[in-house]
Amino acid sequence: MRLLPAWLQHYRRADLRDDALAGTITAILLVPQALAYALLAGLPPEVGLYASVLPPLIYALMGSSRTLAVGPVAVAAVMVASALQQFADGDSARALAGALWLALLSGGFLLLFGFMRLGWLSYFVSHPVLSGFSTAAAITIIGTQIPALTGVNGDRQAAFFSFIIDITPRLNDTQLSVVAAAAATITLLLIGRFRLAGWLRAIGLSAPLATLATRMMPLVIVASALLISSHVDGARYVAVVGDIPQGLPPLSISFLWLDGWQGLIGSALLIAIIGYVESLSVARILAIRRRERINPDQELLALGATNMSAAIAGGMPVAGGFSRSMVNFDAGARTQLAAIITATWVALAAFALTDILAPLPKLVLAAIVVVAVTQLIDFKSLWRTWRYDRRDGLAQLGTLLGVLAFGIEPGLLLGMALAIGLYLQRTSDPHIAVIGQVSGSEHYRNIHRHSVTTWPALLLVRIDENIYFANAPAIERQLMDLIAQAAEAEHMVLVLSGVGNIDASGLEMLESLAQGLGDAGMTLHVAEIKGPVMDRLAGTALLNTLGNSHIHLSTQAAVDHLLGESQKSATN
Repeated sequence: MRLLPAWLQHYRRADLRDDALAGTITAILLVPQALAYALLAGLPPEVGLYASVLPPLIYALMGSSRTLAVGPVAVAAVMVASALQQFADGDSARALAGALWLALLSGGFLLLFGFMRLGWLSYFVSHPVLSGFSTAAAITIIGTQIPALTGVNGDRQAAFFSFIIDITPRLNDTQLSVVAAAAATITLLLIGRFRLAGWLRAIGLSAPLATLATRMMPLVIVASALLISSHVDGARYVAVVGDIPQGLPPLSISFLWLDGWQGLIGSALLIAIIGYVESLSVARILAIRRRERINPDQELLALGATNMSAAIAGGMPVAGGFSRSMVNFDAGARTQLAAIITATWVALAAFALTDILAPLPKLVLAAIVVVAVTQLIDFKSLWRTWRYDRRDGLAQLGTLLGVLAFGIEPGLLLGMALAIGLYLQRTSDPHIAVIGQVSGSEHYRNIHRHSVTTWPALLLVRIDENIYFANAPAIERQLMDLIAQAAEAEHMVLVLSGVGNIDASGLEMLESLAQGLGDAGMTLHVAEIKGPVMDRLAGTALLNTLGNSHIHLSTQAAVDHLLGESQKSATN
């Protein structure tokens, strides 16, 4: 077992400059984001800073990605807020302890999955479901920032539609000064993201410096807001962050004695799954760009440890953030040393900047959240999915509407259940084709799609789906219908090239079919069985009943054998 990560064992001095620059630029983005995501989760802003120090250090030592930036993320933050809404019932101390429990439990789930090598569990959250969830979560997050952006007092609801219904009558109390300041902040952030670099390059600034200026835009806006708020006593006009404890808290497990933590188990599981899927997706995107390899099981262990460390460090659940990781990657990060440098800067900020941040208007952090999550909204993906596959499109749309109507957790569960249900519905009625020989070749294709040769005595049928409990009855029904239509058929050949698995229900169906055909005077043959399927069938009653003469390597071999047998019978 290695004691040091691979990147540290083979670290090159030439990478130090790139890692230092990337770590610094990422820290510039992370400090205001960390404060904003903590507020989004309904927690004190300093919690975001605490979650941005120890967790990245742990991931740097354990993760398999060289450039993934771990810390508070928007989606996890809104899931935390949803989980804590009823759990804490307005009690800030209980909410903070609950957030620590969520980090601990989600980390525990991830570690358990990692030890059991269950990295494949991430595939149960399909891309359409994840895309619909991300879009709905982003819309929900934007909705939760309306009070801070308008000055209207509103109760944060778990579901977006309920929140909008609740706050709409109160918009008459909108403070125009707050709206104006928020609009200006959002505009400047959007300019910094999409236009500033091009403008700076147009006046002769080098591309690296233009990019650096773009990355620093949020920090510049925060600094400007602090100066203005301090000069005019901003607390008289807008809500401000207020006093933030200086430094980092000591590591502690005192939250373990919180009563009722068991009620957070379900939420922690969902936070763990979504955080892992999001992190793994980002890590894979970055790894492909540099032809590196990501170990899903190692990621489970690393993210599990980072979340548990967040709990004892006074933080909140963490994951690999898309925007932050992309900034880290684009800034030239070569290894996880960049993350260590980022964490160091954040720690210094926790000691040196907390007093300075007190007059920061919350609307500035709300604007940062809004601009950050807009990139998660992707309606084009919904249209593309709907056009390609209506079932997947329905799962994506159902997830999106479910989250908006019922809340983060119920909506996500609805989407996952819908995706699995639609998959079962699709595979429960599989495509089965009667096939024939394409003239002049050994290829066999669907008789309804190609001009092919068939033989009255042979019924060649290709099954294009795994045979399992949900579709075995439908397959049997379709096969019996085809047999009834082929009055002259003496032999049925099942071509199993599209079958990767046959479960016990499927095996029983095939055994019953073989027995029934034998009683009816027909013989059953199988062709093109995949190796792993053949290994499982070895020693079963099905193969014993069929015998080697009824098992064929290819469809052509089956046809040659059966036509030869027919010719022999005719000669005799």
